[in-house]
Amino acid sequence: MNYINDRFSELIQLPENQAAIAAMRRDVDDFLPAFSDSPQRLSRWGHRYFCDDDGGRLIFDLASPTRHRCQVCGKVYENDAYRDGVWVTFYRNRAVVLALVSAAVYRATGEARYRDYALAVIDFYAGHYREFALHNKENEIFSSYETMKWGCGRIMPQGLNEAIVAIRFVQTIELLRPELDDAWLERIHRDLFREIFQLLAPQAVAIHNISCWALAAIGVMGLATGDREMVDFAFQSPFNIREQLKKGVTQDGFWYEGSIHYNFFLLEGVTYLFLFSKIYGCDFGAESTVILERMFTQAYQYAFEDLSLPVPNDGWPDLNLKTFSYVYHTAARAFGEDSLVGNITKLIEASPLPRVTLPLSEPYYCLGTVCLEKLLFNIDFDYAARVPIPQPAYLFEHSNFAMLRGGGWNVFLKYGLNGRSHAHPDIMTVEMTCGGRRITRDLSNAGYESRMCNEWHRRTLAHNTVCYNGTDITSVSPGTCLRFSGTRVVARAENVYPGVDYQRALELDGGGVLSRFDVAGPAGVYDHVFHLEPQIRVTCPYPLEEADLGYRENGYQHITRTQRVVAHGGTVELDAALDGLALKLQVTLGEGQELYLLQTKGNPVDQTRVTLLTRAVGRDPVFRVKLTAAPSEG
Repeated sequence: MNYINDRFSELIQLPENQAAIAAMRRDVDDFLPAFSDSPQRLSRWGHRYFCDDDGGRLIFDLASPTRHRCQVCGKVYENDAYRDGVWVTFYRNRAVVLALVSAAVYRATGEARYRDYALAVIDFYAGHYREFALHNKENEIFSSYETMKWGCGRIMPQGLNEAIVAIRFVQTIELLRPELDDAWLERIHRDLFREIFQLLAPQAVAIHNISCWALAAIGVMGLATGDREMVDFAFQSPFNIREQLKKGVTQDGFWYEGSIHYNFFLLEGVTYLFLFSKIYGCDFGAESTVILERMFTQAYQYAFEDLSLPVPNDGWPDLNLKTFSYVYHTAARAFGEDSLVGNITKLIEASPLPRVTLPLSEPYYCLGTVCLEKLLFNIDFDYAARVPIPQPAYLFEHSNFAMLRGGGWNVFLKYGLNGRSHAHPDIMTVEMTCGGRRITRDLSNAGYESRMCNEWHRRTLAHNTVCYNGTDITSVSPGTCLRFSGTRVVARAENVYPGVDYQRALELDGGGVLSRFDVAGPAGVYDHVFHLEPQIRVTCPYPLEEADLGYRENGYQHITRTQRVVAHGGTVELDAALDGLALKLQVTLGEGQELYLLQTKGNPVDQTRVTLLTRAVGRDPVFRVKLTAAPSEG
């Protein structure tokens, strides 16, 4: 098969596709004619490009390499070498992405300047590659591949990003290959790809998403240039891509690190290698192919019914399957239009849900909605010929996840972890939708170097679980599902804190959700937390008094208001409203338990949520909450 769809030249002439090409031309013309870079500029880690005050991403402005404004609060960061360095990273990523876009415009129009723009970018980085400092995201500089620490890049701040741009260079070459002579290809192979191989090979040393990207880049470069050593490394080295999929993907078809974002981020790199294996007749492996396909099909099953996604652990908030439609389009090119992956791709494209973008490593979407991969790979798909796929309740027992569905409710439970990598301390947390509306969600996090990421987003208190003595959950071990049906799940996790066990039962019943949370532990302060979405308006019929929970760290310092509900035992009922839904929240207070209404921060933290916190002092508390919903009047 070819890299580009066989009917691309024909179908790109359709009016809707010409509108896309016109927008792509504008993007290229606004950037590449003035492209200018230098090895003297040091790139820095993208996770620093976030506001410390609210976790908002800073605005990348081509005209402002030393002043960086928060998109949420408007705060400007200047005289900041780290953020200036991230601007360099974003500039280079823009150059590499638009080189690929420019090559696509050339294939659509035949205008030679777009071919030349693309080649100029590749020529520059190939011609100067060894002049770029060998450095890591901690900004340490090394003299050679032999002395460097794991994680280094040259153009980019780390090997992970270097792998991404390497694959984009190869994609650009594939689009222009009929125009390229053997001498030029060999020079790029020698001066760029062989160097990147030496950089990345020592970084593929564990079962991890970064190793997968390194292997994918090495394999793609090797297949495209006929470099047998690279291809063998990708498929036969100790931590080769087949071993990554075999050992790193659970039997549920989910990447072991437990993050929706990293599951798809890894899929992006591996799927490029899968596609290039198809193009160049390389055996990807039967078992690996089955695992890869399962990852795409299972993702449809752990999505909520509107195709928005739960976001446990590290990543980004508010994701949906449209966020990753470019990865599905790449997979559909390899698996074929009539495959299950092809059908899911069509269902994603048909969803009315607006696409949520990624703050880092953003792929190219023309006009904000049409991914480049759709035009290049699947321009001839019959998108009307799609078949609905049921989304039943599902237990992902090897991934510590469960999804209940019924009565308009979708309830996602995370009850354990498969290790520390990218984990959040939130065992037994839940996310819920009702009638396609978010009731409670995980915040995921802002960039890892953001103060709010580490002081709030990655704290137990920011999640829908139980905090013990004002501290964070310590366990990174799996939990156990004791019972599961389509409408009920009971899960247990031991030693969530040392000597403290959790058991949570969730049941869909009578148009609502029942939650019973049993804690077995020594005497202490136990705070059961339930966050509501910022759009939900809560009415409390009981007196409220200002209060203080007594803690000043581990996220408690970011509570903006604390009010105690003056109610003496029994069941406390609160009313709430959300976009046509009338909600009722019933909290059954055990002996000595007290209910608090908090104002807490969202993501970004200029959003404010109402949070229900039930405090128990003593040992072995039980927490009970019921949510019901009905259409609101008027």
